[in-house]
Amino acid sequence: MAVRRRGFKIFLVVSTVVLCLALIAVASLVKYANVIAKGGIEKALGKDFSIGSIELKWGSVRVRDVAMKDRAGKEVIKVENLVVKADFMGLLRKKYIISSILAEKPYIYVEIDRKGDLVSPVFPAGAGRERGAGKKAEDASRPEGKGSPVILRKIVIVNGSVDYLDRKSPKVPVMTRVRNINAEMRNLTVPFTNDLTHYTLKAAVPGGRSTASVKSEGRIRFQSRDIECTAAVRELDITHFKPYYHGSQSINVTKGFLDLDVRAKVISRRIHAPGKAVLKGLEFRSGPGLGDRFMGVPVTLVVAFLKKSGDQIPVDFVISGDLDNPKFNIAENFASRLSFGIAEKLGFSVKDIGESVFGLGAEGTKKVGEGIGGIGEGIKKIFKK
Repeated sequence: MAVRRRGFKIFLVVSTVVLCLALIAVASLVKYANVIAKGGIEKALGKDFSIGSIELKWGSVRVRDVAMKDRAGKEVIKVENLVVKADFMGLLRKKYIISSILAEKPYIYVEIDRKGDLVSPVFPAGAGRERGAGKKAEDASRPEGKGSPVILRKIVIVNGSVDYLDRKSPKVPVMTRVRNINAEMRNLTVPFTNDLTHYTLKAAVPGGRSTASVKSEGRIRFQSRDIECTAAVRELDITHFKPYYHGSQSINVTKGFLDLDVRAKVISRRIHAPGKAVLKGLEFRSGPGLGDRFMGVPVTLVVAFLKKSGDQIPVDFVISGDLDNPKFNIAENFASRLSFGIAEKLGFSVKDIGESVFGLGAEGTKKVGEGIGGIGEGIKKIFKK
């Protein structure tokens, strides 16, 4: 009996010592997790990425000052504070569930070149090749569909910013700045599925004379990329976007604002988006080398209409097309629909718009003519009075 008691005491002491050592090891790991995880993640992502600090807590990870630079040393992605919270109960159901992701003050710089290709941000090619090679090897050894999905219950963006440089559509590159982005997305699964993901978004677009407000909400099926959403824009300064509509015969627009409401659907990569636009507060200035038209319409007709309509031009429109067609561009499609709608509203023949719409030149004029010919009698269906 004495031997048994002595053995039990020894076992108890050893167990206590082992437990204490384990607790010390865990405490040390947590204490230095910032250094360990920071170095490991930066090494995995490449030299273009940097992380300020990482804090590990039970069920959550907080990452501060995430940044990615391009080859020139410009920061193209930044996140001031990123908090990820996991749902460990999901492991019992063999699911990886992230209960929430919070991104505070994220920033991204997006640049599109003349061909419409993404120039920035570009992720390290080496890391991509390694990941791609790893994925191929993994896919070869794993049956299709056997991987456990990651379910993101909620993604929240607070006070985000985007700088978008478009070199493709306009003659002169246009930098659009979107600020105060506050968005929420619910139920996103990775790899993507056709389950509905709901989102809400609010943002601001600063301009020279006003700061526009943007609101949108809807639902997305990420696997098929089908979308159903509504969007509303108020007080958008159109002078900032002059390169999109200023043609060789255009008068100088010194002031003007756009209100926009649209309900869009994208099914099988085809967009159908009816909406209403209101142009208001338009002011013009003529001068040497300038034309006498606004979006292809004689400015005299525009001014006369503004005087009798409360300084507003309301236009109904429908944007439609194949998003996979490289010749289709939403911004250009919207601008042309808006131009034709203004012409019809003011009683000006759309056939007389011709080259003056966007200064497209001979080739562009031919395309406009072909488009008008195709519209034919359907123009009245597109632009409702």
